[in-house]
Amino acid sequence: MQLSQLIINTHSDYWEERAEKVLSHFSFSFADEIDMAMICKRYGIKLLPLDVHFYEGDVEDGLKAFSLPSSGRRGIIYIQPGLDPVEKKLILAEEFCHIYAHHTNQLTMDKSYIGKLEAQAKRMAAYLLMPGNFLNEVYLVAEDQAVCISDIADHFLVTEEFAQYRLQLAFGRKVDVLTSVGGKIGAVEWIK
Repeated sequence: MQLSQLIINTHSDYWEERAEKVLSHFSFSFADEIDMAMICKRYGIKLLPLDVHFYEGDVEDGLKAFSLPSSGRRGIIYIQPGLDPVEKKLILAEEFCHIYAHHTNQLTMDKSYIGKLEAQAKRMAAYLLMPGNFLNEVYLVAEDQAVCISDIADHFLVTEEFAQYRLQLAFGRKVDVLTSVGGKIGAVEWIK
């Protein structure tokens, strides 16, 4: 597929459309300007520190954040203090998406339904933090030089795993490198 076709013929899914609707209220010029605290504030979502009892001890098994929706698309996100800024950004994006899209409390739901909500929030968060218009800029760079997933993650201020997830939504498979061969953009997965 040629680059011009990739940019022009992009199709969006429901979660991408919702993320674009959120972003339409802001005038971010660069990918690294996407500020989840600002987005939450604009939507009337309060950010409060998570009580130490939820995450003390083994932090990997502890809770890092949870959201409580209230009326409309408002609510409160409780988040563990002291998180790495990139991790905090990813967690805030996902919790924001729960409040924006689900308006429901997961405490009374079964595991399969919670899994579905988590997948939806992750998908919307990927489109929110790595929108198509900024991905097109990466595709343009890839026309002239190979772009590694680490560079893409740095550009968007996300983790490599998150960038791979977002590119998998775009290409339908794992992507480690974007490059151009014969005027066509290709997605390469490293073989281990």
